[in-house]
Amino acid sequence: MREFFWEFPLTGGLVLFLFFFFFISVFFIPEQIVLSYFFSYPQEWNPINWILSTFMHGNFSHLMSNLLYLFFLGRAVEYKVGKNKFLLFYGMAAIISSLLDAIVRGVFLGQNTPVVGASGAISGLAAVAALLSPFSIRMGGVNFPFPLFLIAWTSVYTDITNVFEEDNIARWAHLGGFFSVIITAYFLEEKDKKKLKNGFLLNIIFFTLTLILLFFFEARYK
Repeated sequence: MREFFWEFPLTGGLVLFLFFFFFISVFFIPEQIVLSYFFSYPQEWNPINWILSTFMHGNFSHLMSNLLYLFFLGRAVEYKVGKNKFLLFYGMAAIISSLLDAIVRGVFLGQNTPVVGASGAISGLAAVAALLSPFSIRMGGVNFPFPLFLIAWTSVYTDITNVFEEDNIARWAHLGGFFSVIITAYFLEEKDKKKLKNGFLLNIIFFTLTLILLFFFEARYK
């Protein structure tokens, strides 16, 4: 079990850090400091808060759901791109997700409900995992079949269709994380850009085929 958890040390380390930081923030960091520096307010353009807010979580269930996604999606990305590019994708997704949330909710919608959590950054990892490892996930040195591309596209669909719902979920931050890959790609070498482009085309093909299959399945059993 220990070897399985640390198979991808950056992912495992980040999961542990976020887990313990949650309890440190609850029991040891004064509430005023948490509210001032670890919450991202859309109408306050503060890059420090954008970054620090990704370490904070609203409650234990919020934390655990994010860590579950991070553990499985992060290992797929770390396996495909390595530690340095993993950090690049994760960091850019964290910043861009907060930036998009600030632009849309803070500027256009006039909202200032704060955002916390790593879900925007994890959404960026979901996009990378779907593009570079759409049909498998690495566990114990073995690639197991798993439709990561469906997980990512379902999440995008859910966020788009519920983006104006008042459900306390940072939909705009999620979407910013998903689309951060487009911007991050400009910092990559040409061979990495090509892999992302090929992955996107493959996703479109299989996503379209999946929709067609669902259409015929529903039509048959109506």
